[in-house]
Amino acid sequence: MNGAEKFKIIVVDDEQRAVAGLVDLLRLDGYEVEGFSQPEKVLDYLGRESADLLLTDLKMPGLDGLELLQRAKALDPELNVIMITGQGTVNDAVAAMRAGADDYLIKPINIDELEIVIARIREKRELLWQNRILREASRDTVGQDDFIGRSPRMEKIFQALRDVAPTMATVLIEGETGTGKELVARALHRHGARAAKPLVTINCAALHEGLLESELFGHVKGAFTGAVRNKPGKFSLADGGTIFLDEIGDMALSVQAKLLRVLVSGEFQQVGGEKTHYVDVRVLAATNKDLLKAVAAGEFREDLYYRLNVVQFTLPPLRERPGDVALLVKHFCRRIAEREGRPLLYPDREAMRLLEKAPWPGNVRELENVIERALIYAKKRPIGVDDLPESLSRDEPSAGAAAGGRSRGQATSLFSGLTIKEMEKQMILAALERCPSKAQAARELGISTRKIEYLLKAWQS
Repeated sequence: MNGAEKFKIIVVDDEQRAVAGLVDLLRLDGYEVEGFSQPEKVLDYLGRESADLLLTDLKMPGLDGLELLQRAKALDPELNVIMITGQGTVNDAVAAMRAGADDYLIKPINIDELEIVIARIREKRELLWQNRILREASRDTVGQDDFIGRSPRMEKIFQALRDVAPTMATVLIEGETGTGKELVARALHRHGARAAKPLVTINCAALHEGLLESELFGHVKGAFTGAVRNKPGKFSLADGGTIFLDEIGDMALSVQAKLLRVLVSGEFQQVGGEKTHYVDVRVLAATNKDLLKAVAAGEFREDLYYRLNVVQFTLPPLRERPGDVALLVKHFCRRIAEREGRPLLYPDREAMRLLEKAPWPGNVRELENVIERALIYAKKRPIGVDDLPESLSRDEPSAGAAAGGRSRGQATSLFSGLTIKEMEKQMILAALERCPSKAQAARELGISTRKIEYLLKAWQS
């Protein structure tokens, strides 16, 4: 499906009035629709034209819906199919789904339900299209799917990626913020058996408990204030593919229990709904927390932890693989130059020395932000020390340090015993004290002003 084209639907029913009614309704919704009362003509049409969705009655004289589905899929394996069935033929509809139908509806058709099912299928097709474009665009990327490194620990991770990706194993990815957990998840999906299916991502820390449950499992109309129509959740959208649950350590216990049910049986219920839904999804999860400590503290379910931790990836922080810094810097310089249409420029020797010696509390993500900022300031010349955040040069020892100034080791001791988030808070607050504006503090730290404002609000709450 070309993302720029209209979504094309074929409606098939031996009752002409039923066809005409559905065609008119779907055209009002903005879809491109072709209607047929003779299923044989659908196959002739699909031999000449492409379509996105086939909406067909199950019981028809001559060529029935099940045979039409099979022959249409032979012509176009990517064609989505919704089967329409009467009350007494639900078992036949289930058989049709096993043969490749995406869903079924029971006569008389509930128009709201039909629109929801079509919207879900359209979103899945768009996700498939976007994933295909991303795969094609990233074929020539450097390293392992933009996951760069040559240290022994990284080589072990690359080998594990190659071994685990083709399997259906659930994977738990651990590591500090900015170490590349999402890159690992995307590599596992891209090189797995479900690469042609959607990869759906959700940040569990970004949503409060009630909204997270709705986003994961969907909700029915009227489930809560503002639920004006049924909405499918991320698990439904990822059916047949992969779901990536980022920051899973921040998930509320009540939602953890429902996630466990999906992992065990593939079953879930939408918020406010009674119908049980089934999905076939590979689950990848990531966290920057120590989940075993969270289990001991009663903040994370032990049974869920072991369900998620079938295979574990633990990503090293950048400070533990300093030999990879230069490789990453060159990669970011190349990528930004290609993206922005700029000359390819690298840091000079002194700037590279500072980059390699920096502690990088924000890990690879912080390094990437610093390089992008430095290239803006450097313009059409190699990156120099003056283009880097002042905090990098201030961490360097100087003659003044030997005469009583603070040494690098003493400065580092200020952060002893602190978590990464606590270190980040101290660095931001210190920058705000030094700088006359939030914008200057943001430039110095290599982060956005919006992030500073967001964190200040979070710390005050």
